[in-house]
Amino acid sequence: MIKVNEIVVKNKFIYFKLLIFFMKSTKIFTGVFPPTITIFDSNDEINYELTKKHIDFLISNGADGIIVEGSTGEFFNLNDQERKKLIEEVVIHVGGRVPVIAGVSSCSTKNVIELSKFAEKVGADGLLITPPYYYKPNEEELFNHFKLISKTVDIPIMLYNNPWTTGVYVRPPLLVRMANEGIIQYVKETHGDVAYVHETYYIGKGKPTIFFGKDENSLEAFLVGAVGWVSGAANVTIKLQKEMYNAFFKDGNIQKAKEIYFKLIPWFLLTERRGRWISYVKGALNLIGHNVGAPRLPLLSLSTEELNEVKKVIEAIPI
Repeated sequence: MIKVNEIVVKNKFIYFKLLIFFMKSTKIFTGVFPPTITIFDSNDEINYELTKKHIDFLISNGADGIIVEGSTGEFFNLNDQERKKLIEEVVIHVGGRVPVIAGVSSCSTKNVIELSKFAEKVGADGLLITPPYYYKPNEEELFNHFKLISKTVDIPIMLYNNPWTTGVYVRPPLLVRMANEGIIQYVKETHGDVAYVHETYYIGKGKPTIFFGKDENSLEAFLVGAVGWVSGAANVTIKLQKEMYNAFFKDGNIQKAKEIYFKLIPWFLLTERRGRWISYVKGALNLIGHNVGAPRLPLLSLSTEELNEVKKVIEAIPI
């Protein structure tokens, strides 16, 4: 016979699970979310003040949210102490003006959980998490990894689907399975295959919410289900990219969005196809008068030839 206390405990468990799901589902992210660069000083230490100044530039020019410690923020070049401090500093500085999503990716589930709990504690609005990299987990390992992380936090998770850097591709059925179980709420699709965006949207009926992260075919992705844009290139061209986004989603003016898109294509091709997008982004910002310095080693600054190429492209874009 089931005891009354057991029923109460069971009902409390169900209540808290529903509460967690509701809390996660009420966080709604849409729009252009630049993954902000991390700026280093001449001693190769994080320059928090200049990093914050750059975030102000992004917000004042239309960013709907800020991602700290995404790939463009060089999370892979930061130790855990730096990562925690940077997340906290950014959250405090943004001060609720826009949502802040904290990148907490790591190979280790334990490490991701530690960073996730810290990010939530200091006020981050969501988490950006890649699959574990180097070792290529199978589908059940991926599912378990994200499920365990999800159990420890009450803020939304955006799965960062980037097989080019992780070596792992999370396919649409698994994305939808995780979304339906409340494990993830968002996905950043960076593989660039618009057909899979369509498939995820179709079989998931809008779950998870899709952000696109491959700039050179972003317009096509918006046409088939993506509603958000995570763009490293937007560190430079945020104003124009927000205009393109608004033309498409707010005004329904696809022709205008297309015109802006083709203005941006040369810049997207530089950042997307050369494999050194962080160096290109920082090089471009330095050229337009933003003192953002160099990436952290092993990444190198652009050569003179590369800078000249960037200059030609950037001069043709109204920043």
